Amino acid sequence: MKKILLSWAAITFISCNSNKNISASEREKIISELNYIGKIDQKFAGIPPADMTEKYGKNVWKIFEAKRDSVGKDNQNRIKKLYSQYGYLGFKQVGKENSTQFWLPIQHADHDIEFQKTMLVAMQKEVNRNNASKNEYALLEDRIAVNTHQKQRFGTQVTYNNFEQAVPKNGLIDSANVEKLRAKYDLPTLKEYYNGMTERHFKMNEKVFLQRGITEPKLYK
Repeated sequence: MKKILLSWAAITFISCNSNKNISASEREKIISELNYIGKIDQKFAGIPPADMTEKYGKNVWKIFEAKRDSVGKDNQNRIKKLYSQYGYLGFKQVGKENSTQFWLPIQHADHDIEFQKTMLVAMQKEVNRNNASKNEYALLEDRIAVNTHQKQRFGTQVTYNNFEQAVPKNGLIDSANVEKLRAKYDLPTLKEYYNGMTERHFKMNEKVFLQRGITEPKLYK
C-alpha cells in the first residue's frame, strides 16, 4: 500500500482524541447517536424512494443528491465529534454492528479525503487489535485510492463496462495476488463480489436497461 500523507490538520485531529474509558450511560448515548447516523445514512445510500419520485418527478435526483450531501456532512461532523471524544469506536467500545455505523459516514465522506485518510490510519490500529472490521478497512482504503485517482489494492470500488458488468474503478495494483489479499481481509472472491454488484446495478436501473433491450444482468462465468 502506498504511504498516505496527512495534512497538519489531520495529524492534530489524530492526536486530540482522548481514548478514554466509556461509562455505561455514555455508551448508551453513543449507540443512540450511531443508530441515528446509520439509519439516515442508509436512507440516502441508494436511489430516491418512490414517494420522492412521485413528488418531484424529473427533478428528484437533483433534490435527492442535495439532501444526501447535506445528511452526509452532518453525519461526518457527528463522527468527528465522537472520535475527538472517544477515539475510534470499535467492537469493544460499541459492538460490531454499531462500529459499522460509525464507519459508514467515513466511507461516504468523498468530499473530505483528509478526514478519510485520518480515519484510515486510526482504523488500521484497531484492525491490528482485532477491534475493527478488516473488510471495512479494505473498503475505505480502496475508496481513498479511487478518490485520489489511484489503482486499488482490493478492487472493492466499481464502475461498469459496456456490458454493464462491475469492474474495478481505476484498475488494480496487483491483479495476480488480489484474491489472496481479499481472502486475508475477509472479502469474497472478485467473481462473487462483481456478480453481486452487477445484479444490484441491474435491479437499480432495470427500467432503463429494459428500454435498451437488456433483460438480465450479464454475470461473470
